[in-house]
Amino acid sequence: MYDTFLASNRLTTEYLDSARKWFTPCVEMIVKHTNSASPLFVSINGSQGSGKSTLADYLTTTLTQVHKLKVINISIDDFYYDHEHRQTLAEDVHPLLATRGVPGTHNIEQLRQVMDALSLGHPCIIPSFDKATDNPKPVEQWQHVNQKVDVVIVEGWCMQIPPQLSDMLTPSINQLEQQEDENGVWRRYVNIALQHYQELFQRFHLSFMLKAPSFSVVQQWREEQESKLRAITSKHEQQRLLTPAGVSRFIAHYERLTKHALAVLPAITDMVFILDEQRQVQQIDTHKVNINVTPNSLSPLIFTDLDGTLLDHDSYSSKLAYPALAYCQMLEIPVIPTTSKTFAELLPIRSALNLDGPFIVENGAAVYIPKKLGMQFTPALEDKGDYWCYSMAPKRAKWIEIIQRLSTDFAGEFTHFSAMKTPEIVTATGLTYPQAQLAKQREYGEPVLWLSTEQRKIEFIEAAILMGASPIEGGRFIHINGSSDKATAMQWLHQQYEQHFNNKRFVTVALGDGPNDTTMLNNATYAAQIRSPAHDFPLLTRNEKQAAYQSKLPGPAGWNEYITTQLLSIQKDIFYG
Repeated sequence: MYDTFLASNRLTTEYLDSARKWFTPCVEMIVKHTNSASPLFVSINGSQGSGKSTLADYLTTTLTQVHKLKVINISIDDFYYDHEHRQTLAEDVHPLLATRGVPGTHNIEQLRQVMDALSLGHPCIIPSFDKATDNPKPVEQWQHVNQKVDVVIVEGWCMQIPPQLSDMLTPSINQLEQQEDENGVWRRYVNIALQHYQELFQRFHLSFMLKAPSFSVVQQWREEQESKLRAITSKHEQQRLLTPAGVSRFIAHYERLTKHALAVLPAITDMVFILDEQRQVQQIDTHKVNINVTPNSLSPLIFTDLDGTLLDHDSYSSKLAYPALAYCQMLEIPVIPTTSKTFAELLPIRSALNLDGPFIVENGAAVYIPKKLGMQFTPALEDKGDYWCYSMAPKRAKWIEIIQRLSTDFAGEFTHFSAMKTPEIVTATGLTYPQAQLAKQREYGEPVLWLSTEQRKIEFIEAAILMGASPIEGGRFIHINGSSDKATAMQWLHQQYEQHFNNKRFVTVALGDGPNDTTMLNNATYAAQIRSPAHDFPLLTRNEKQAAYQSKLPGPAGWNEYITTQLLSIQKDIFYG
């Protein structure tokens, strides 16, 4: 039964012993989820030379011969653009696009058409790429499908990989990037192209990954793969194959996204096979959360503080949260900044983090919703260009007037943003000069920097309350503003999601570190207090809700800790309702 499989892959029967031991769960999972209505789409990810094509072939053989299923086995490599098209990309965009492999060098529209046809049970033709000639094979050698199929397996090194965040693209990671993509044009083009692959990736029902121990072994594996290809290629065509030096340069094109995949994919893949350096499976891990299990399933909305939570308290970097952010983007879980920062401050931060959904500014004073989400509001909200704005507090002028009145009794004991010069804000916050200028562009509240004793601060806050303010203590400042808070804004936006997406239900997940986050944390369905290097965890009153998680790590590392571990551990509560 496996004779043809073993011969075509140049394997011994020892492979079958290992495959039956480790890959039987794959087979069982696929068989369990097949149905007569439409084909089951299965994705296999693996780095260069990891054995993903062999696994796909083994699964195809087993499902066909043992379980009598109709299976189509596809490689994303067969959808590479031809040499001429990639030369055009090299001339018009960047020279490195002449080399096949990275996102942007596949004909994704052609793959979409094939998947559409297979989904509908329509006849289709599946291309085949000849790596020796660096061009698609003649059309008459393509695979013809004329009947409905049960399972479609698609394997490829970039399958299911989410795009990187903007900040991750800035540093070069190898000599190729440093010398030939100094300005990052190529890698940014590749990252944008990868965004367009995500719609197709989301159509897969099951995902598997062959996880290499590190990128350092990939070159060895790729050289072995090239030797295997050389053995079955005519001498005339062998000159087109890669030398060891050529292999080294070739896989450098893949290094960035391969390392990214090793970091982020295991947490969002159904079944991960951990490989050793000899490509032998050592263990199986199962991690994935499926947020669309049933029409009545609950979908999370993540409301997150920024300073000290998603942004580091000192450096304002969010780098340590990148894996979790990529995880959220992959599963289309909205990450909603809920912060004391201003609208002007949020725009570049959202761009850097690849966030394009709603956001809450100035401690709940206003909610901004991108118009592209298509939400409808009655009565209409304030039109702010690309956004609708729902104000929940009086404007800034009212609070500055109160602060000026307080300055009589508390002279010299505080200063505030409108009275501070930009360099003073830089010193007080650690922001850069441009960031400090954005921070000054407040619409609703006024941050106060306290300079006196703790007892006098309490008296100051009490006096502000008597004058009609609702002060909130943040990580660095006392925010003098109205009675709006992060919890009220969170609850309002939650209602808008449920009204607009009336076929879905949503659950709130809140993360924060400071006193100004407590109302949000108290009222969210799930809450995480992120450890701060500057203060203890504020006291929460969670009513009858479960206790808040307290992270072991500070700042963005703690944010990443909660999303990638604890959020997964409560998946049944969140995603199954």
